[in-house]
Amino acid sequence: MVKVEEKLSMDSKTFKNGSMTPPPQNLRALAEMVGVEWEYIDGRGQSRQATDESLRIVLRALGIDIQSERDIQRECEKITTGRWSQVVDPVLLYYPETRTPFCFPVVLPLGNCVLEQVVLECQMKNEQGKIRRFTIQGASCVVLEETIIQGIGYTRMQVTLPGRFRLGYYEMSLAIKLGSRVLNVESFVIAAPQRCYLPPRAKKEWGIGVQLYSIRSRDNWGIGDFRDLERIMKTAGKTWKAATIGLQPLHSLTPGLRSPYSPSSRLSWNPLYLNIEQVAEWRSSPKLQRLSRTKKFQATLQEYRSGQFVEYDRVEGLKMSILEDLYRVFKRQHLQQRTRRGKVFLSFVQQSPNFLTRFCTFQALTEFFNGEAWRAWPADFQDPTSLGVERFQKSKVDRIQFYYYVQWLCELQLTRLDRVAQTSSLGLGLYHDLPVGIHPDGADAWSFQGQLAQEATIGAPPDAFNLEGQNWGLLAPNPRTLRRHRYEFFRQTVSQNMRHGGVLRIDHALGLFRMFWVPFGRSGQDGLYVKTYVDEMLAVLALESVRHKVMVVGEDLGTVLPAIQQKLEGAGLLSYRLLLFEREGDGAFHLPHQFPGQALVSATTHDLPTLKGYWAGRDIEVKEDANLYPMPEDKIRDAENRQDARRQLWESLCRAGIAGPETMPAALSSEMAMRVYQYLARTPSQLLMVQLEDLLGELDTPNLPGAQDSAYPSWRVRLNGSLNGWLKNPANARFAQVVTRERRGRRNRALALA
Repeated sequence: MVKVEEKLSMDSKTFKNGSMTPPPQNLRALAEMVGVEWEYIDGRGQSRQATDESLRIVLRALGIDIQSERDIQRECEKITTGRWSQVVDPVLLYYPETRTPFCFPVVLPLGNCVLEQVVLECQMKNEQGKIRRFTIQGASCVVLEETIIQGIGYTRMQVTLPGRFRLGYYEMSLAIKLGSRVLNVESFVIAAPQRCYLPPRAKKEWGIGVQLYSIRSRDNWGIGDFRDLERIMKTAGKTWKAATIGLQPLHSLTPGLRSPYSPSSRLSWNPLYLNIEQVAEWRSSPKLQRLSRTKKFQATLQEYRSGQFVEYDRVEGLKMSILEDLYRVFKRQHLQQRTRRGKVFLSFVQQSPNFLTRFCTFQALTEFFNGEAWRAWPADFQDPTSLGVERFQKSKVDRIQFYYYVQWLCELQLTRLDRVAQTSSLGLGLYHDLPVGIHPDGADAWSFQGQLAQEATIGAPPDAFNLEGQNWGLLAPNPRTLRRHRYEFFRQTVSQNMRHGGVLRIDHALGLFRMFWVPFGRSGQDGLYVKTYVDEMLAVLALESVRHKVMVVGEDLGTVLPAIQQKLEGAGLLSYRLLLFEREGDGAFHLPHQFPGQALVSATTHDLPTLKGYWAGRDIEVKEDANLYPMPEDKIRDAENRQDARRQLWESLCRAGIAGPETMPAALSSEMAMRVYQYLARTPSQLLMVQLEDLLGELDTPNLPGAQDSAYPSWRVRLNGSLNGWLKNPANARFAQVVTRERRGRRNRALALA
């Protein structure tokens, strides 16, 4: 037991860990107390210190408004005394797998009361509403620490609840009797597994990474859709023996944007991917059937299908117009007739979580205000809980119900794809991607504004590629308010994204530990790191992962501290390893056995050049055309480094016995691409993802970070080959056969090197 004495006043001394120190008097001390790192090392290894202005903005984004030195001192004292004035933490963690009782600290202002007079009445309510009650005598608790603050004695003691608790979320209520006084407090308990879900007897699997929008087919309406995805799943699972299909985020897009990593909502689906012709109302409407057969309609579809790039606005206009027609048919045939299908939909609406109601309301409000960003709406509509919004919902029931209908169709088709995965032997199902943040103008920013940072966006510090750092323009959760809201936004987001499929990739997994906040309108040079409550974030992630039986991949690219790497690994996340980055100090590429087992491995990703483009230096040419090189010598240096990288990669393939004694090829052929993935297939890593662009020998990358739309068509690039052609191409089947054999440890060199 530690015993210290504290007497706190505006001008008094404070005692910390038993030793007397002067009271924190400056902004930097306050920043440290709330998890803001005012000094950090950037991507070039240089130490950077925040300005007071940046610190004040970031603190204000955290909900701490500082106007004077007096404000700073008041906040510091509030935080310091809060350690003793807070009876119980708002969030508590418990790990049932440890088979130890649930213990937690409680701080009591005993005053003249003795511990033997203390009685704790505890209620634990689970998610189904079942309550367990406990009575704990103060005398049975273990005293951890004592202190005196302004003449009042405080005791921190450990309370132990008997019995065991299952995995889940609990609302804990405490009524603490201190003699004649009663303290009533609450806490949120996360009873979590220690690790995310990993399949039992896990074997080395592989999958195909697909940018769904990029698919060309004779059936879709100008953008790859769920019908195309179903065909890919069936061939990949049954014929190619793949275990999963990886997808870019399928979330609702922010109007005017194309990046799936700047979503309006991470809780709702993008209707552009719907297979319209699979909807029951399409098949049951003679009028729509006649429309689809007209020359004008077919010509429009052919125009959209044959275009060089995806035309989001035009495709959206067509699909949403048809969805309006489908909804009218649905109302007439099912809602008015009270059919089984109509009742299923009404049940979907009635049982929908609050976030879906807000999303559908947001869509209707955006339409009502002619597409204006929500911060420009009248004040009464900027708050989703306002009377104005409530009146709007009552007056626009039908319009909001239309958006429910659209999301219902998405859920139905995703559920169908879950069944397709099962019948097609895709053991891991679909692999989804969770963006790191949300767009400030989107639905989630409006719906959950109380749990988000309001004056800062997230990005990355300066590095060798971005001397001013990056501002991604995305909102991040506010760790303090997120915790006060019992992680509602994070819990719902993770759970919703695990509903369909068996793998979830967490974009920028380092954000589970800290995020780089940039004040609105500033560059990354003005940014700061803000820490999270990482153990609580990981507990939510692990609990949802185990509940849904979904593997979690943590995108941990960049400079990662060993302690963070170990923490992610200990929490059961797969590391994210890309061949292009897995190199020694001298440039040599890691050999297969040097890759970790608990990892996903691939050659490249959507933000990097394709294998063929990497070999040809296509990305260097495009960056030059997009004016992304500050100085001419930067481009020359990249070209020289790329030439050396090609040589190093070829030598690694030779050392692994995958490439023969022949001369290094000038261009990367499909055979060469297959050898690269054969190399990766030999790694012990649990999951290998083959990028579809590499399988098909595509030159251009899906995304060129930092390039304006006028310089590069990011997220609009379409594959050159048609779906029907490449699914039936024997060369692709042979590619898959080689990868499958290597993954299963049965090598056929004659086949691989033929």
